[in-house]
Amino acid sequence: MLVLSLFSVYIITGALGQTPEFPSITIGQGTIIGSISSVGDYFEFYGIPYADSVSGSNRFKAPSPPPASESTFIANRKDIRCVRPLGVGYEGIEDCLVANVFTPSINDTSLLPVMVWIKGKEFDNVNEHKFSFRNFMNSNVVIVSLNYRESILGFLCLGTEEAPGNAGLKDIIAGLNWVKHNIVQFGGDPDNISLFGHGSGAAAVDLVSLSPMAKGLVHKVIAQSGTALAPWAITRDNLKYAVEVAEGLGHSVNSIQNLIDAFKRTSVAALMAVINELDLTDNSLAFAPCIEKDNLENVEPFLIKSPYQILIEGDYENMPFMTGFVDNEGTIRADEAIESKWLEKMEESFINFIQPDLDLGKDEQDIDVVETIKSFYFGTEPINMSQIDNFFSYHGDTMVLVSAIREARLRANTSSSPIYLYQFSYKGTLETPFIGSAVVNGTAHSEELAYLFYDDSDVTSTEMDLTVSEILVERWTNFAKTGTPGTEVSQIEWKPFSTESNNYLRILDDEEMNVDQGGSVEVDLINPHPEKIIFWDQLYSEYFVDAKGRWVLEERVEEGDEEVAVEEGTGEEQGSEDADTEGDNENDEDNESNDNNSATTLFGYTFLMVSFYAFLDKFHMWQLMS
Repeated sequence: MLVLSLFSVYIITGALGQTPEFPSITIGQGTIIGSISSVGDYFEFYGIPYADSVSGSNRFKAPSPPPASESTFIANRKDIRCVRPLGVGYEGIEDCLVANVFTPSINDTSLLPVMVWIKGKEFDNVNEHKFSFRNFMNSNVVIVSLNYRESILGFLCLGTEEAPGNAGLKDIIAGLNWVKHNIVQFGGDPDNISLFGHGSGAAAVDLVSLSPMAKGLVHKVIAQSGTALAPWAITRDNLKYAVEVAEGLGHSVNSIQNLIDAFKRTSVAALMAVINELDLTDNSLAFAPCIEKDNLENVEPFLIKSPYQILIEGDYENMPFMTGFVDNEGTIRADEAIESKWLEKMEESFINFIQPDLDLGKDEQDIDVVETIKSFYFGTEPINMSQIDNFFSYHGDTMVLVSAIREARLRANTSSSPIYLYQFSYKGTLETPFIGSAVVNGTAHSEELAYLFYDDSDVTSTEMDLTVSEILVERWTNFAKTGTPGTEVSQIEWKPFSTESNNYLRILDDEEMNVDQGGSVEVDLINPHPEKIIFWDQLYSEYFVDAKGRWVLEERVEEGDEEVAVEEGTGEEQGSEDADTEGDNENDEDNESNDNNSATTLFGYTFLMVSFYAFLDKFHMWQLMS
């Protein structure tokens, strides 16, 4: 068990703990030894367990506090990652719930603001030595980064005590509790904690801010390129892909208990092999946060209402909130456009790419609406590589931009705390490790991260790059300190977003600045992207479908001309509305043979993949533990 071994494998002598190179602190878990960073101006503590084991019988459940230990723990493990599918294979281990702490001062008499970082998937292909929190250390804040369970291990949502849902978000809550109780020893202020994240990490921090479980644990939030209102941030059907994965593993699914039994005894390698084969064209996630049941014994739910409902009602903790986007968020789908042939697939069946929070596709009028959306972005020309910029625009708007602006408006309506919105448009020399060799118009998804975190001496930065970096870090850290993102580097005042003015800050492209003629790096604007917002406002007013939990596996029973869904073991009718939700799962007799053949083929393929990855799983675990 990794959590326990982390406290027992590394034993050091008292003499080593007394050397200046190895800062020592003591918390309830025991004595922890860190190190001084390679640049020598702040302290680093890697791989500190903030929870007990979440493998075995604890898989899919909320975490428990970490055990105490009399051993001294060396906090130097940088390689601990949670399990996630990679398209081919996977990375990580199940017992992965650790915190990394970076602090400029271990001093409990002058406590510093704390910023807790929740990453998305944006650092997967970036070498760790090329980004750091060094810029934040220079601004006198304490940084904590938290691992949390992802994919099926973090977000299997079956509505039972064994798999109630949102385990990954409950990991973050456990991590925040750990921060609240221990951060003083690292020089941090437990009463001034900000959450910030990017992409899927941004949606996570936003959801945490809306959960009753986070009360008193979070005081400010920064959600970069993702929010709780993003169509992919919360599932519209928490059982659909659970059933698909179980069937892909060769199981016959007749009840929720079948799913639980199957997943609890299946190896990580086998689960990831099947999940890697899922095809999700609507930008949803196979396993995502869900609306939980509120009546389970021994389970504290993370969310029992949808983010939209919570925001509309103002039923959340008031706190300063910042969110924003880059010019071209849709570049996150660059690989899908080419390697997965999404351009051609969109031309063939555009409706399959409509985001899951719109209820379209059931009648002829819906088909007309889908064509209107297609025409708005692609005109009348075929969707192919010549339309790649429009492809990026469509996916960026539907995945990030529209939901960010919608949430800013909802929060401005119901919160007494300031709301800040931004658009990052600066293109410099630092972005390559984050976006690769892609050539895009405007800034790409993840590009602003370079100016917050990037630290690579191999790249020659321009003076303007450094200025933009300084502005971003100062605005972010001042927001964490005071709730206001001010900076002395820029003369532009970033005004809060309001229902009257819709203010937002745009960080300009260098070609737009005219700094030599007295221009600014930034500009304060109002009403972001009005044409797009008017278009989508109309669609959401008519076709929005809110998130809700589904706890019934549907068995089709014909009653005259009507089909109803029956809950297994109860005979309880769910009604036609829920039956329609899973209409695409219905199979008539003509298709039964083909479906069985497909299932057999998938099972055979999966068996081979599972055997291969089971070997890798054992080798991977041995390598991590050695």
